[in-house]
Amino acid sequence: MRQDQSAARAVVVIGEGPLAAAAASMLAAAAIRREGYSLLSKGAELTSSGPGVTVAHRLARGAQGLVIATASHPLHWAQVIDRADQVVIAATTADVDSAAAKLQALHGWGGRGAALAAGAVVALSRADARHPAPSEVTARFAGLARATLVVPHDPHPLADPLQQAALPPASRVAWEGVMQVVGEDEVPEDEMDTQPRIDVRDLFAGGPAGGSAGGGPAAGAGPTPAGSWAGPPSTWGAPAPAPSPRRGRWALLAAAVAVVVALGATPFVIAGGLPWGGDTSTATPGLSPVGPVHGWTSQTAWTSPPIASGDRAPTVLFAEGTAITTTGDAASPDITALRASDGAEIWSSPVDAALTGPPQLITWKDEPAVIAATANDLFLWSDLDATGSAPTPQTWSFTETDLVLVAGSPVPLLANEDTLTALVLHDGDLRKRTLPSSGHPVAADAEGRVLSVGSAGHWWSSGDGGEVTTGTLLTPPAYGSLPGTVLGVGGTTLVVNWTRSNQTTHLVGYDVSDQMSVAWKMTVPGRVAQEDFHISPDGSWATAGTEAIDLVTGKKNQLGQNWETLRILDDRAWSRTSLTTTKGADTEPLPKPVVDPDGVPVAVTGKGLGLIVASESGGPSRIYALRPDPDA
Repeated sequence: MRQDQSAARAVVVIGEGPLAAAAASMLAAAAIRREGYSLLSKGAELTSSGPGVTVAHRLARGAQGLVIATASHPLHWAQVIDRADQVVIAATTADVDSAAAKLQALHGWGGRGAALAAGAVVALSRADARHPAPSEVTARFAGLARATLVVPHDPHPLADPLQQAALPPASRVAWEGVMQVVGEDEVPEDEMDTQPRIDVRDLFAGGPAGGSAGGGPAAGAGPTPAGSWAGPPSTWGAPAPAPSPRRGRWALLAAAVAVVVALGATPFVIAGGLPWGGDTSTATPGLSPVGPVHGWTSQTAWTSPPIASGDRAPTVLFAEGTAITTTGDAASPDITALRASDGAEIWSSPVDAALTGPPQLITWKDEPAVIAATANDLFLWSDLDATGSAPTPQTWSFTETDLVLVAGSPVPLLANEDTLTALVLHDGDLRKRTLPSSGHPVAADAEGRVLSVGSAGHWWSSGDGGEVTTGTLLTPPAYGSLPGTVLGVGGTTLVVNWTRSNQTTHLVGYDVSDQMSVAWKMTVPGRVAQEDFHISPDGSWATAGTEAIDLVTGKKNQLGQNWETLRILDDRAWSRTSLTTTKGADTEPLPKPVVDPDGVPVAVTGKGLGLIVASESGGPSRIYALRPDPDA
């Protein structure tokens, strides 16, 4: 900004007529939402007093001003260079060459014109399906502008910056990103304590500030002529001289402080909601803190409250269009169900003690249900998509110590291998079972038996009255096979790795619902360890090394020599360089390798939102619902 002129910052948008006007309106709306500006006057009230440049919106934040103007054909470069502190080029993929030529012309002026061009920001949208995607043409502006940002194409762009509720969430997020880059000026550390603070009233101004609190000129100052560029720059929108506007992180910090103060001091505002339609109690859109995998953008449709996970990795379960997680305090969390389409809370059920393990999704009476356990209680929630009041969990109390849920068991099972004790949910009650000293409990069946498997390939069944069967060798896949590793249980299938003297690796699926009968067997390349075996959330299929396996039928599909599973869902799985769908039947390379595994969805909703779990700057983990990339 030109420090010798004014505290008012002038942003000039260059573009073709309506496109420039729409971009100016979007920037004004983003400045109001993101940085707490109030609108003094807007486009319909303004006219141009000089050729080539038209004032579109005049805003203020305390004593600071922001003028957003437009410049369209024919361009008067001298006016633009003289009036602008920042240039924004509004373009579509249909006029990339024209936009690039404008930047080249501005560079050609040298001096201040070249500096404005070098610091320019390009806001690029796709014209229509006949033209290339923005990602295909952004390189055209390399070396010509400071940044090129992609924004959605809006056939009916926002005319009034105050009518923000009608603006699509994706547009809001994208233009806030543009405004952030437009406003990025580094603040020297020695000036940090002298930065002016946002007037709290500006955050809650409801309209043009001709007489609104905090939004109009300072006391004693006369009105500014609408649309006039005449006179000193201080009359462009800043009521009085002030230090230069802060940008970037200091704008966010001051805005956050002002919001906290304002919300604490003005409870009446909360009752009516924030003036721009935000509700701090509901899920809100934003930007992903990690880079998403191919197929999704960084723009989020909604963001969840913080996930309460304690020392464990956060858990998100997905069923019936509902995302289920733990929220609140990890010492006494809530099991919370969020509607996957918009993140709205469907229900939340409190648990009065810390969980001993992550919640699990099971099938209960042919419907999905969630189970979780504390040190003395087992909880089961059914009717997961219930609306209104939270479903009352079924609760079973127990006195045995240090029991934890056995992951993957088709019937809820708690066990402690040190005390050789297990509890299985059967006929509406928790039934106590004794475990074999040499076995590891892997599942319970519908008859209330607990099945355990040992490292030497034997298995045991524990029933009523402390009964434990004699260890029986699991049926080997072929003569001479040696038991290897118990890989896991998916659905009702236990998968065990066997080897032979010729180093052939066999995988065998045993039916835990039918006394460990062999469901299927196969040979696979290489050794398959537990870390190479990944089961889908619904237990219907798994990846074992470089093979995809249908756990019901045993059908396998080759995934490729370089496959290493990053994440598996009910209908797809990712490696770092490729994606497979329909249980491994189709595998295709990703256009770009996965950079951050946290950017791979833990679930995909019916509307194509990719749910990821991530945290920002060491903060709490949240669910971020990423919008699908229309150009993918």
